[in-house]
Amino acid sequence: MTVKKIRDTLRSGKDAALDTWDQVTSDQTSRTGHSAKRVASQLANNVDPEVVALQITKNSLKNNPDDPQTFTGEEVVTVAKFYAANRSRPVLTRKQSNALIAAQKEADAGSSPSVNDDVPEPQQH
Repeated sequence: MTVKKIRDTLRSGKDAALDTWDQVTSDQTSRTGHSAKRVASQLANNVDPEVVALQITKNSLKNNPDDPQTFTGEEVVTVAKFYAANRSRPVLTRKQSNALIAAQKEADAGSSPSVNDDVPEPQQH
């Protein structure tokens, strides 16, 4: 066996072990972050976005047969962009998220003016 084959075998075994570890110890939030990092890494290494989209679409069909998601190359680029936006800090904090959700619930309940309430109606001529 050549050194390259040994190295490739070890790398493959390591990747499989890490994938198994991720399955056992992760939740959807951590899986999403890991997957976004992998997408960003693939694009940074010139893997075509359509190829990445096809792979994750196929995996979604297999992993979530009751609610599979399909992806396009454009969406994959957006995943990488979102990953980059979170490089040093969350791009959206829990406090901000909760405030936006609360404001939307108030608006949906009718207890808060709509964003469009300040927009005048078009004039009839």
